[in-house]
Amino acid sequence: MLEALQRRYVSEHYTEERYHAFLNDINTTLGITVEFRICEMPLFLSASFARKLEDAAVSILLECVTPEYLERAKPALEDRYTVPHQHPYPLFGIVDFALTKTPNGEYEPKLIELQGFPSLFGFQYVYSIKAIEHFKLDPRLYYILSGKTPEEYVTTLRRVLLNGHDPEHVILMELAPQQQKTLPDFVAIEQLTGVRAVDICSLRKEGRTLLYEREGTWIPIRRIFNRAIIDELDDAQAVLPFDWRDDLDVEWAGHPNWYFLISKYSMPFLKHATVPKTYFLDTLEEIPHDIENYVLKPLFAFAGKGVNVHPTREDVQNVPPNERSRWILQERVQYAEAVYTPEGMNKAEIRILCIWEPDSPRPVPYMSLLRTGRGPMLGARYNRSPWTGASSCFFGDEAIFG
Repeated sequence: MLEALQRRYVSEHYTEERYHAFLNDINTTLGITVEFRICEMPLFLSASFARKLEDAAVSILLECVTPEYLERAKPALEDRYTVPHQHPYPLFGIVDFALTKTPNGEYEPKLIELQGFPSLFGFQYVYSIKAIEHFKLDPRLYYILSGKTPEEYVTTLRRVLLNGHDPEHVILMELAPQQQKTLPDFVAIEQLTGVRAVDICSLRKEGRTLLYEREGTWIPIRRIFNRAIIDELDDAQAVLPFDWRDDLDVEWAGHPNWYFLISKYSMPFLKHATVPKTYFLDTLEEIPHDIENYVLKPLFAFAGKGVNVHPTREDVQNVPPNERSRWILQERVQYAEAVYTPEGMNKAEIRILCIWEPDSPRPVPYMSLLRTGRGPMLGARYNRSPWTGASSCFFGDEAIFG
């Protein structure tokens, strides 16, 4: 933590005028209004902590592609959602860490959850550029990880999404994208790569080909950047023009199977030091006596839906037997009150966004996403007060900023 820099930001860089100009610039650039709350400040972390986050994220994702793990993860993938021609690695990996503090006062990341699925890879880039500009941040700070430059990041994003195809034949596939709170990311992705968001229910299937309508013409789809979340499709009772099991003539920019294979389902199997104790309910021999130190989570719900942060023994017992394999009991992570704000000390959750190119032996962390607040849940939907919400991390050398 660059705590002195965090405090200097409040006293020397932040003004309400700059903050509102910053928000207006983001909205104007994207041409829409961002609905989730953007925090008044980023988080400033040391370069050594950046490396700790990078190393942990990579190590955890590597654990999730071993033959031993994949064999044990087979039950996570239901037949009706199994897409043919699974890639050997996920193209995108996101790993969420709580910012915690050890008994000796050192800050440490602790795994909260992970996903073989894309996150806000476009919006975070736009956010970071605008934050530097409006808040006059020190140019020695950086927001792209792994020693990469912003230009290298954009080049990589275009390469992995397009894979040599004309953007006209590549789509971002989502359920009702114009109604999603992640719409700002979809717009940013189109601005950066030319890939347009398209409603999954509006597609047409002809033989093995999927098509979408563009300015009155049906365009064959060669590659799909999949952002459609299965539980949302099920909740909406969406009628799809294809079956996930179809052998389609299409490439996947992020194969859908990894949404299930790398998920909260992975947590009980992971050995990394940052991973809290986690149990499937159907394998739990007895409910822990200190149940107040655990959190009850459904496996495949997204954005915090269904999470019980204060479960009782009765809550655990009341999960029906036929559903217990789809729930986990996870050791409660004690978030540190680590982030100074004028409204009090905030907790923080840091998401590391990784890209794993097909010819690379390991994923590469590229960017961070910060969620910060003072309540029990840190997702953007739960934090609407001043000095809470979504933002990003900036990193720098302790010798300069310490």
